[in-house]
Amino acid sequence: MPAGSDLLQGPIYFPLQQGERASHLYVDQLLPRGIYAQLAEFLQESAQESPGVESTPPVDSKSLQHFSHGRGHATVFLDGSRGTGKTTVIVNLPEYLRAPDVRARFPGLADEVHILKPIDPSQLEDGDDLFLNVVVAAVLGDEAIMQGRNQNPDRWQALYDSLQKLGTALAGKETQGEGVGLDRLRSFIGNQELVSAVHDFFAKAAALLGKRLLVLPIDDVDTTLHRAFENLEVIRRYLASPALLPIVCGDLRLYHDVTWRDAFRRLTKDIRGFVAETKVTADALAVEYLRKILPLHRRLRMPDVGTFLQDETIKLGTPRDKSNEPRLSLPEFEAWLRALLAGPVNNHENSRLPIPVPTVRALSQLLARVRSEIPAVARAFHNKTAPHPVTDLMRRIVYRGRGEIPQTYRRERTLPSPAKAANNLSLEHWQSVLLDHFRFEPNAGAVCLVLMAARHWRDHPTSSVLATPLFAPLEQIRHPDLRSIETRATLNWQPGLKGRLPDAWVDGLADEAVLPFAVPEVGRAVVSDHWDENFGAIEARFNAPLGSVIVDLITHRNFYSASKRATLVCSGRILELVVTSLVRDVTIQDIERILNSAPFHSAVAVAATKAAHITVDDDSETSSLEDGEAGNEDDFPYENEAHFDFVDNQEDRMRAIESLFLAINHWREKFEVRRLALSPWLVYCALNKALNQAPLFTRPLKLNEQPRKESLHDVVASGLAAFHAFWAAIASFEKGPLFDLPLELSNVNLLNRHGNFRSNNLYTQNIHPLLKDENGTVHGETVISTTWVLEKHPLRGLFTVSLDTAKQIEAEAIASTPEKTDGRTYLLGVLGLPADRSRITVPSIVKALKKNAPQNVSPARYGRSIRREMSEHYPNHPMLRPLDRAIAELVDQAKKVR
Repeated sequence: MPAGSDLLQGPIYFPLQQGERASHLYVDQLLPRGIYAQLAEFLQESAQESPGVESTPPVDSKSLQHFSHGRGHATVFLDGSRGTGKTTVIVNLPEYLRAPDVRARFPGLADEVHILKPIDPSQLEDGDDLFLNVVVAAVLGDEAIMQGRNQNPDRWQALYDSLQKLGTALAGKETQGEGVGLDRLRSFIGNQELVSAVHDFFAKAAALLGKRLLVLPIDDVDTTLHRAFENLEVIRRYLASPALLPIVCGDLRLYHDVTWRDAFRRLTKDIRGFVAETKVTADALAVEYLRKILPLHRRLRMPDVGTFLQDETIKLGTPRDKSNEPRLSLPEFEAWLRALLAGPVNNHENSRLPIPVPTVRALSQLLARVRSEIPAVARAFHNKTAPHPVTDLMRRIVYRGRGEIPQTYRRERTLPSPAKAANNLSLEHWQSVLLDHFRFEPNAGAVCLVLMAARHWRDHPTSSVLATPLFAPLEQIRHPDLRSIETRATLNWQPGLKGRLPDAWVDGLADEAVLPFAVPEVGRAVVSDHWDENFGAIEARFNAPLGSVIVDLITHRNFYSASKRATLVCSGRILELVVTSLVRDVTIQDIERILNSAPFHSAVAVAATKAAHITVDDDSETSSLEDGEAGNEDDFPYENEAHFDFVDNQEDRMRAIESLFLAINHWREKFEVRRLALSPWLVYCALNKALNQAPLFTRPLKLNEQPRKESLHDVVASGLAAFHAFWAAIASFEKGPLFDLPLELSNVNLLNRHGNFRSNNLYTQNIHPLLKDENGTVHGETVISTTWVLEKHPLRGLFTVSLDTAKQIEAEAIASTPEKTDGRTYLLGVLGLPADRSRITVPSIVKALKKNAPQNVSPARYGRSIRREMSEHYPNHPMLRPLDRAIAELVDQAKKVR
């Protein structure tokens, strides 16, 4: 079995057709080269200290005493958890030593040592003895030992005689507990001679083979847990011969656990109490016991699978595959999985998708599953076939991982011409195969949800793109495709929904899911303040009856009594429409479905058959409940239909929807949105972040707080804030090295719905750097960001123009009334105080700000946001002075608390 001339420096080949076979046909396929090299060093050191072939074991008492004093444990310990490749190392160690490069580095080593076949104590039956039935049998059953019987009959006879003495010594050991008097004493003496007999047996076996040292690999000592400590005791007592070097494999943590538990059992036998003190003693005894039999300086740690996934020298396939196809390295394969599953995320804020390949064994099984699909990826990666968005992203991940700089920063400007050969890469097949594989991996919950979402996007082109378990946490654990998944995350929804939905339903909510997700959006109950009167100006700007559709995207009319209704401001419809437009061409049916359904991930959508509670009073335009009185389920029945009161006829409504449909699809075509390497994972991360921030800009009412009239511009501002929150969330997960940008991000919250978003840190620091034209290619790959295409999204333009128009109309209305009266009314409204209140004092403003401040926002900060909004409409208004004093008082109070 030849090895390459550059074994120690050349490529390592990972055969795709091998599966999980431990033995490799070629040495250039062995993965942990460093471990093999260290093992060879240990073998050379032990061989040099061995007495040699011609030496004979001591026989007289003086020699026996010298042997007993000089013997010590030189066991090599190979530490690693299950599936890390320990068995592969010890099985292939003989072939490694025979490789030409290794022979040159360790002259004569392969001829001085003989490596026995690994023994596995887990194969013992109950009642068997490890030493008698396994170790001795491993030596006598070795093929080279059996051949030596005919080649060296004298040395065979010496080995046979040694075996007889060993058998006698073992017989004495077995009767040690049965005899009495002199018989028992003789058995004790025989037990002392057993150590010498063991050494004699190993030395005679080595002499038979003409070797200086026997190497005995012992695999999985820790597997048979009820006998693990007994097996360790055999190693301690009998395998300390200079003629034998044990290589023990296992998990050091499990070894320690087995050892301290045995010590703890012996220390506490027939004793009650003192458990804590005894645990410390047992733990210390275990550390020293393992230090003795498994010396620290002879322990090796198996590399984890992540080490191999970063090793560029490991290639998929072998030179013997008889193929001229280009090969992928393991880091390139991992980059492909990341591009396919996670998309262009920067791994910031928990956005790194865990690829469930925990061990080398798991990696081998995964490669066996996808081996027929790898050549197409390799051809695309090496520019042998036409480019593909996902392989372009894969190439960018690889190049940036190697530290390569974009072409624009180099002196040379030439780029490789894109290949024109057909690309037969099938994302559909890859996603299907990976889902079939990972659904049986216990920790693959996130990946399975992503793959299920990709399958849903592909197989259900008319359904909601968010109607998949990735975006529905309550459906995850009980989903049949996830029954083997053990991944769990906490869902802490009860505090955010308590009092908003029936207590019986909230108390019965599951407290965990496969992946975490934001609390369902409660929304803000409002009352229309002449919205329909302002639609005309907005629709004139767009030359289409879009006003009511814009409002319907941000509001949901599901609260009503027998006579009147309230309106709920939510961001779910906007978020769903934006995500749909990123995934596929939008249809008229998509827009109608979104408008006619409860907003995505709103409280009324998650609890689709339950009545949500709001509080209203007699003077509101919504119902007749007393102030502070809780409504029951019959007062506010849930209706799963939106209402379009502001559209005079169905024809106008359809024209508005068609106009929106055409604008979105034109945007998709103009900005080539199909080129996005969009992953459900990026969408999940952005939606989760945007919905976590939604209460800060939709600002739901506090419990028992009354809905109030809101101007059209305030409602439209909430819709624009929802778009901006999602846009900023996307940017916060994209900005970074993949787009040739530093990972410097702003994590402020979007609090001010009415401010200039372009001056917000979310825009200036996160979004704006990604709006440059694509010119950062490294080797010709093209990667565009979702942040870049969202800048010109039609919804953003619609809400921006609608907001500006609504502000202008309302400002004109304000200008026609006395400034003091309107400004005062405005302040009373935003503070939640009655409009007929005769006096506004600083203490009353302080109290109102404390009551109405959103969760996780200080009252002073909330007051400053109100001041900015008020000063925009009522500059120099007298009521700004008491508001400033109230804010200052809140700041002083906060300082005193600190």
